[in-house]
Amino acid sequence: MKLFFPALSILALLNLSACTSKDEGSSKQEAPKAKLFEEQRAVLEDAKGVNKAQQQQNEEQKKAIEQQTQ
Repeated sequence: MKLFFPALSILALLNLSACTSKDEGSSKQEAPKAKLFEEQRAVLEDAKGVNKAQQQQNEEQKKAIEQQTQ
């Protein structure tokens, strides 16, 4: 009985280390891009482009107003 718990804990550690080594090996390979939420990602990318265009328009309007006031 004295050796049961140490043996059990060693087996548990070996089992956990085996699981983690498999995960590390699979992470080295490049995983295919998930198609989950692909539509939402596309919408976010489009929104980023619109935001940049709006900022550029705002800057151009500010420059035009500054030139008119001078």
